[in-house]
Amino acid sequence: WYRKIKKDATYCIGLDPSMGTGGDYAAIQVFELPTYKQVGEWRHNTTPIPGQIRILKDICDFIEKETGSSNSIYWSVENNAIGEAALLVIQDFGEENIPGLFVSEPIRKGHVRKFRKGFNTTHKTKISACSRLKNMIEKGKLKIYSKPLISELKAFVASGSSYKAKSGEHDDLVSAMLLAMRIIAVLKDWDP
Repeated sequence: WYRKIKKDATYCIGLDPSMGTGGDYAAIQVFELPTYKQVGEWRHNTTPIPGQIRILKDICDFIEKETGSSNSIYWSVENNAIGEAALLVIQDFGEENIPGLFVSEPIRKGHVRKFRKGFNTTHKTKISACSRLKNMIEKGKLKIYSKPLISELKAFVASGSSYKAKSGEHDDLVSAMLLAMRIIAVLKDWDP
C-alpha cells in the first residue's frame, strides 16, 4: 500500500493474471479516483490463480472496510488465455463474494462473439490504453508511487506497431495498470 484509503474516493483495481508457476508475474494495480493516484499494488509469480483471486478479494475487502461501502470499488481481470482460468475461478468463488462491481468491456455493436466478463486485450485496445497512459503521465495527471512499476515503464518500449517489455524485462505491473486505465475509461462513460 502506498497511500491510505479515503472514505470519499473511488477505487479501481485491475488484475493481470498469470499461471503462477514461476514464469510471468501476476499483478494487481489499485488506483484512486478522481485523483488518479496509485494506492497499492501486488505482484507475485508463484501464486496460483485461485490465490490471485483471493488476494484480489482481500484488497476489495480491505477497501470496503476502510470506506464503509462497496459502492466505490470497481475491479476487473484480463480475460485473454490465462484470464479465462481466472474467470472460472471467479465463477466458482462467487462474483458476489468480492466487494465492488466487476467491470467488463461493453459489448460492441456487430460483434458476434459470446460475451465474456472482464477485458480482452487486443492489439487495438492495448494501443489505445498505452496512448491514454502515456498522455496521462506526460500531463502529470497520474501519480505513481511504485519503484518496480516505474522500472517496468522505463523498459516498456515500442515494438513494431505495439509496445512490450525489453528482452529480459517484465511488464506485468504495466499490464495491470493498462487494465486499470481501461476500467477508468468504462467508468468515465458511465459517469463523466
